[in-house]
Amino acid sequence: MKTSNLIIAILIIVIIGFGALGLSMALLYNEMQKEINNLNSTLAIYNNKTQETFNEKIASLSVEVGSLKSNVNNINSSINSEVLYLEQKINSLAVQNNFPVTILDATNTTVTIPTYPTRIVSLDPATTEILLAINATNQIVGVDNDSLYYLPPQYENELTNLYNSGKIINIGSTYSEPNIEQILSARPDLVIGTYEWEFSSVSNILKNYGIPVILLPSYNSLGDLYNAIIMAGRATGNVKQAVSLVESMSSNISYFRYLANNVTPQNVAYLLWINPTYVAGGNTFQNDMIMLSGNNNVFSNLSGWPVISPEELLNANPSVIIIDSNGGLINETDLINWLQSSIGNAYMNISAIKYNRVYLINGYYSDYLNEPGPLVVYGVKLFMMITHPSLFNITSVPTNVSPTSFPINK
Repeated sequence: MKTSNLIIAILIIVIIGFGALGLSMALLYNEMQKEINNLNSTLAIYNNKTQETFNEKIASLSVEVGSLKSNVNNINSSINSEVLYLEQKINSLAVQNNFPVTILDATNTTVTIPTYPTRIVSLDPATTEILLAINATNQIVGVDNDSLYYLPPQYENELTNLYNSGKIINIGSTYSEPNIEQILSARPDLVIGTYEWEFSSVSNILKNYGIPVILLPSYNSLGDLYNAIIMAGRATGNVKQAVSLVESMSSNISYFRYLANNVTPQNVAYLLWINPTYVAGGNTFQNDMIMLSGNNNVFSNLSGWPVISPEELLNANPSVIIIDSNGGLINETDLINWLQSSIGNAYMNISAIKYNRVYLINGYYSDYLNEPGPLVVYGVKLFMMITHPSLFNITSVPTNVSPTSFPINK
């Protein structure tokens, strides 16, 4: 009995011990879980701070890299600017080394230009266009009134900016002769004009002041125009640009000649004024333009820009008549009135009038057809678009042909 009681007592003690141990283990587990949670929280905070620090470092490094890139770009830009400046100086010295230049101009006069010209005066619009096209812009100090106000936008805008900034002056109208005093006030070291404007008196006066004057050929043919561009390039020290311009023009003209092989020529009369009626005859750059556009000039048998009679226009019987409106001063009614006053209603037998193929040239398109400069390429295209519209997928040509009604680069 005593033994069984002892065993029972021992079992009770063991059970109580295990209970206490279980309680103790549960308490220990809870404490450990708290520690683990605290550790996880601490780790999370540490990770967040580490990530923030890492991000800050990355951002800081990115800023430094960006700054380094900017510095490198600035250095490269500075180097490039210096290299460009040096190249320009070398080119300028090379160009200046080509002077003095001696040129036989359109008047068969030998003209010597002693040094690279930095103060050039242009006497007429065609010459101004050539100078701008061969990159002699920064050398120009004076142009005629007509260059300032009647050139196409690509040239007029540039000249307007130069004029408004005081870099060039207006030396007077081409038509009423340039103002000698104005030219002299520009202190030019070279004056350039077109021979056909009869600038011989201006030229003689300026030569007395020791100013070299070059008169360019250009009105008799496109060949003359090419020669004029090269001559201007030599006179101004812009030979490479002049040669490049001639090559570009020649390439475009060759393309138009290719197109013209596939069309039936129209008989064209180009009228520059009515009553008296001036037409473009043979031995003119406009005659070349008409032929290159795939047409015949009905007055190619006449030389230059002759005055014709109504009877001559009737006998020539052009299939297309193109008239320079001269800024809106001339229209088709003027043509009809002029014809009726001499030949009566016989004018209705002229093919161009009978079939409504009389076109007025308006706006700066007149420049394309009348100024022997780089833009005659557009003039050839304009003649071709009017006379052979199907080549350009054009279904109809308006009576009034202008940049607004008939876009040439559409």
